[in-house]
Formats: sequence, C-alpha cells, structure tokens
Amino acid sequence: MFGLHSQQHRGDTGPLAAALAPSRTANIHSIDAPPTSSHGAAVPALGFGAFLRHATHVKAASGTVLRATPRALDPASTARLPDRHASSSAIELVRAVRHLLALSSTPADRAALPSLESLYAITELQLTANAAGIDDLYDRIKIEMERAAGELARYLAASGTTDETPDSALSWLATLSDAWTGWLDRVSLVQSVLLPLDRELAASASTSSSSRGHASSQSQTSRIWDLAIDTFALQVLENDSLSRRALACIALGLDADRAGTAPYHKLHAALVQMYTRLGAYPQLEKAVCQATERFYRDESAARMAQQAASVGGYLAYADTRVREETERGAWLLSDDAGRKRNLDVALSALVAAHLERLIAGLPELIEARRLDDLGRLFALLRSVDALPSLRTAFADHIKAAGGLIVNDRERDDEMIERLLEFKAAIDRIVADGFGREPSFVHAQRDSFEVFVNRRENKPAELIAKFLDVKLRSGNKTMTDDELERCLDEALVLFRYTHDKDMFEEFYKRHFAKRLLLNRSASSDAEKSMLLKLKEECGPGFTAKLETMIKDVELSRDLMQEYAQARAKAAKESGGAESDAFDLSVSVLTQAHWPTYPQVDVILPADMAATTDHFVRFYQNRNSGRRLHWQHSLGTLSLVATFPKAGTKELNVSTFQAIVLLLFNGGAAGEAGGGGSSSSSSKLSYRDIRAQTGLEDKELKRTLQSLACGQIPTRVLRKVPQGKDVDDDDEFEFNERFKNERHRIRINQIQLKETAEEQKSTEQRVFLDRELILQAAAVRVLKARKTIKHSELITEVVDQIKSRFAIDVSEIKKTFEILIDKEYMERVEGERGMYRYLA
Repeated sequence: MFGLHSQQHRGDTGPLAAALAPSRTANIHSIDAPPTSSHGAAVPALGFGAFLRHATHVKAASGTVLRATPRALDPASTARLPDRHASSSAIELVRAVRHLLALSSTPADRAALPSLESLYAITELQLTANAAGIDDLYDRIKIEMERAAGELARYLAASGTTDETPDSALSWLATLSDAWTGWLDRVSLVQSVLLPLDRELAASASTSSSSRGHASSQSQTSRIWDLAIDTFALQVLENDSLSRRALACIALGLDADRAGTAPYHKLHAALVQMYTRLGAYPQLEKAVCQATERFYRDESAARMAQQAASVGGYLAYADTRVREETERGAWLLSDDAGRKRNLDVALSALVAAHLERLIAGLPELIEARRLDDLGRLFALLRSVDALPSLRTAFADHIKAAGGLIVNDRERDDEMIERLLEFKAAIDRIVADGFGREPSFVHAQRDSFEVFVNRRENKPAELIAKFLDVKLRSGNKTMTDDELERCLDEALVLFRYTHDKDMFEEFYKRHFAKRLLLNRSASSDAEKSMLLKLKEECGPGFTAKLETMIKDVELSRDLMQEYAQARAKAAKESGGAESDAFDLSVSVLTQAHWPTYPQVDVILPADMAATTDHFVRFYQNRNSGRRLHWQHSLGTLSLVATFPKAGTKELNVSTFQAIVLLLFNGGAAGEAGGGGSSSSSSKLSYRDIRAQTGLEDKELKRTLQSLACGQIPTRVLRKVPQGKDVDDDDEFEFNERFKNERHRIRINQIQLKETAEEQKSTEQRVFLDRELILQAAAVRVLKARKTIKHSELITEVVDQIKSRFAIDVSEIKKTFEILIDKEYMERVEGERGMYRYLA
C-alpha cells in the first residue's frame, strides 16, 4: 500500500505528493504490489511508470477527488545528463524527500516540489550519472529521515500534558499511533520515488552475498523501508523520555480498560503492531506485565481487606478477574507465550500473593458446604501450582474434624452416624469441588485412616454395633437398596480401622444374638453383609460366622425331631408326658460362638421339667455330649390378664418371665406358661431375690425393666416409686396397666451389653492378639530357621497388619515369651540374630 497525500492537480505534471497530518491519509493501491500495512511489509521495487499505470482515484486534502493520469515515462528523461545537472538534481531530490517526510511541511513547500514522475526520473539520473555515488545518496536520504523522525519525536514530546490521567494518556497514545501510521504513509511515498535506488542497493547486496557464497535476505527487502523503520525506532522508541511516557500511558490505558472506564483494546492492538514492527515487543510485554502485576496487586489487597470475614467473596472476584484477563490476552499481546506470562503475573498477584489467607479459609468453606467456592479455590490454586498446599490443608482439616468426632466420648452412640455424614460431605466436596482429582481422593482416604485409628478399638466396636442396629431394624426404616448402601458405607469405615479383630469379635457377639433371638430384619441383608466381609477380609474372617448359621439351621431340624419325640411320648403316656409349654432350643458349638457369663437362676417347676425333658432327649441322641444352658439369652411369651387392659401377650426375657411368674396369683389372674410354687400379688425385693436366685445386679436390671421403664410397659408397680431399685423396695402387680397393643415387648435390659461384657470382649481380643503374634513369629522362624531381629519384626507386621495394628514394643515382648517357651533363641556371637528351635 503506497500512502499518497495529494493536493490540487497542477498542470499536466501528474499528481503531487505532499506530507499531511496523520489523520488525513489518501491511499493508492498497486494491483501488482502487496499492500503495505502498519506492520511495514517490504515493498517490491517497481518502475515509476508501472506505479502510474496502476494508480486509482485519490482523495485530496481539500476533499476534491483527483485522477492521476497514467502515461508512460519519457525514455529521454532517463538519458545521461552533464554532471552539473546531476549535482543540482541530487540537491533537488534530497530537498523533495525532506518535504515529503516532514511533518511540518507547508502547502507552499509541497506545491513547489517537482512531480513524482520527475522525482523518480531524477533518482534514475543520479544512479546513471554517478554509479559510484549510491552510498552517498543513501547517506543523504538517511540524514533526511533522521531529521524528519527527530521532528516527529519533538512533536510527540510537546503533545498532551505531563500530568497524565487515563483520558490524557489515551489521547496521547492515539497521537503516537497516528504518528506511526502517518510515518509509514509518508515513507511509502518516499520509497516509491526512490525505487531505482532501492533496486541498486538490493542488487549490490545480492552481488556481495554471492561473492561470499550465500544468498542474503537483504536482496528481498527494501533498504529504504528498513531505514525508515530503524530511524523511527531510534528517534522515538529509543528516546528515553518518549519511551517511558509511552509505556506509562499504556499502563494507564490498561488500568482504564480493567476498571471499565474507557475502551482501549483497539488502540492497544495498533500499538502492539507498532512495537512488534519496530522490534520493541519485549519492552512492551515487560511493561504490560508490570502494569498487570501492579493493578492486581493493589486491587486484590483492597478486596481481600473487604472480604476479611470470608474468602468466598474474594474467590468469586478472583475467578472473574482471571477469566477477564484470559479474554483480554487475545489483544493484549501478540504471542501465546507472552499472554501466558501476563496471565501468570495476574494469577500471582490475585492468588499466590494471598495463598496463606485463601488456604486458611478452607475449613470455613468445607463446614458451610460451599461447593462453588471450593471449586473456585481448587481451580485458582491449580493455576498457580499450589494444589499440594491445598491438599495438605484439606487433609489436616479432615483429620482435625474427624478426630473431634472420634474423640467425643459423650456422643459415642452417635459416632458412626456422624462419621458417615462427615464422609458423605467430604465425598461430595472431592467429587464436585475438586473434580475427583486422584491426589485428593488419596488424601481423603489416608486422612480418614489416620483419625479413625487415633482412638484404638472403639471405632471398630461401634461400627459393629452400628451394623447390628441396621441389620435388626434396617428394612423397617429404609428400602432394601437404602439398606444395602448403608452397609456399603459402614464397610468403608471398617476398611479404615486397623482393629479389624476387635470389629470381628463384637460383630460376632451381635450376630449371635440376632440369630438366637430371631432379631434379623432381613436374612438376605445378613448374607450380603457376610459376603462383603468375606471379600474384604478373606474367608477366614467369616468362617465362624458361617458355622454359627449352620448351627442354627441344624437346631431347627433338631427341634422338629424333638417335637415328634415329645408328641409320641405324650400319646403313649396318655398325656402324662406332655410339656407345660412349647420349647425351642438352639444347640451351639461352643468353639464357634461368643462366650457368655453363666448366670445362676432358679427356674419355675414347669420350666425346669421341660428343660430336663430336652436334656434327656439330646443325651440319648448324642452320647458323650454335655449341654450348658445360657438362660440370659432366652425369651418367652406370656399371656397375662389385666383388670383394665384385658388379655395381653408379653414378649419378655427368661429372667423377666421368672420374676413375673412369681406374681401369678391374686389380682394377677392367670399367666400362661406355667406357675410358680409360691405366688403373690406383692413381694419385697429380698423375697424376689430368694425365689429367683438371681444376683443383685441382674435382678435390679430386670425389675427396672418391669417397673421403672416406659409407662406402657410397667406391668409391675414399685413402692416407693423411683428409677432405681433398692433392697427395701416392694413390688406388686400393676392393676392399672394399660396398653392399646395386644402384643407387647418389654425392653430386655439384660440383652444390652454390660460394661463387664464389653471389657470381657476386649480382654479376649487382646489375648487372641498375643496368640496371633506368637503364631506369626513361629511361622516366620520355622520358614527362615535363622533371621535378623529387624527382619523378623517386619515379616510379623506384614502377617498381622490386615487384622490389627500393633506397637513394636509388643512384638518384642512376644519374642521374649517365645524365647522363654523355647521356640527360639538368640544366636551367640551374632547380635540381633534369632534361631528357630524345633
């Protein structure tokens, strides 16, 4: 694109070139030549005749449209002239170039210039008349360009005000951009006049390159154009004052754009092109990044102070700014690398500079379940490579919050429910806030494992109790699918605990009661849970549980056989051998079932006779076997008639039934299931103790359930009233008992695990651990024969870690026990070496 500034056509000399202000630009496009843009693309050398032939309409400064008359160049104009004419022509050419380039050239100056055709001819004349003077002419043109660029620099320095505001800065930057565009237009005109010189310079460079054995890119570019670009860069952008002012105004322009007070992006895009063409792009990029850092440093500090109470608002602000800066990068800088550096600077000021405060707000966001803010926090910290810090804080919060739940001893009954709720919340945060990023998934798992095991044994025990509650009544409060999910969630907590042997022992005790008392809500759920435990811990973990199920199934078959035998005996005796009530017995393999404390009790005569019948039947069938009755696990159904409530069916424990049968007389009416040798409507505590043979602790719990429980289950009255049972209390049949239900279950307090039972269970687990440790050590010794102390510890830990965690000091004690038992010995002369003794 050749930029021409035209004035009124003067005679037949062709269009005249005149330098106008940058805002008044008329362009002539050559069809054959690629247009020249503000990037300053190289212009091919064309003959001036060709230039005229392709000329189009030109809009003059006065507004008149002129048509340049295409006509061929007179060959005579290029003939060799005398030297004196060449010398004067050179002066005229240089003077014309000066006026074409000058920003301050007046219309009169431009009117006095020769035509463009004449100037082109003069250039050819100079080259023909003085071929050796090419460099001299080039130097004189260079001086004129330096003069014009210097004038332009002084014009820019005097423009605007020294006290820059955003508006004045944008105005001055527009002046700078127009000055650059105008310079390109004027240089394009000069270049077209000096095309013969450009060709000679290119040919000279090509010849010089060829003599050195390689081609030169200079032969393909315009030396005049390059000179103009270099001169502008030297006089304007390398002028310290102008350079500082330009960069300062650019910073103000960016501030205005970011503040939304003034449009700037189009002007900045033009400046980016200018800096790029002038080879000063790195300088621009540095200034842009500095302005970005300063703006967001100051703004983010103010925003953080405003959001001191909560980081949520700041995260929304930072996220918006990052997205805006990403979009701004499309015009802010010209290369992807520069855009990334600028965005990194913004992120550093917005995020990295406030990293400590942002991470400190993580617990608040987690507790409030602010998933959107957590997602923003994750994305922002990932952009500054700070995810490790976030992950550490996330793990620390999980351990702290989870530890509070586990160590809240006053709320142990709620521990597992609270842990499941906590885990569900963390799961959602990891999924929706952190995108299931693998390192955060692992951090969650590891953190749960840490805090769950900070309190030894208790979480494992409570997980077993939680499962017991769900498997007792789960399908009454939830669907089968919901129950299955609940079991899966509890199993996840089970995976975290190291005390799996403790869980196993408590689960087995609860499982036994569900089987014996027929309290399982769903046999399918029981089987599903056993399958899950087998898959998790192996078949050895559930072997005893499966044997317990088998015992119960065999007991059902046994009771069918017993019922047939009793029916036959009753028939043969004419009813003399009939039992007073129906009996159902579960015969259990002692080695596979939990141990229960033996509780002595005096059975009523009818109950004792019926149990004796079963003992004789069993011993006749299985000679050599001995039965031990566990009356603490027994249940009975009694039919009682109350004056106001009528006939009710009471589901009670064996101990409760024995006590109630003592009142089977007087106002009590009749109680199905047999009678007592001594019955009364009112008995003292001491009388009841004497007739039942129950120890005080068990008897008091039993009487509390019958006389001090919920009002609809108080079948006895205690005198005096109160929640506790004392030795001097008296009890009587409750004639005012009322309950709308026909079948009433009275809380079986004796079935709840007592502190002694819990302690006994724990002691059994600890004893089993000692035996497991010894067995593991012996297995390793037997396989290795001799082994180092450290290696033996490592292999023992590997064998037991799936069942429980153990301190190294306990393992060392095990080694000493095995030495005392002569299973192993220390190797004399070799420190820390053991030998297996067969």
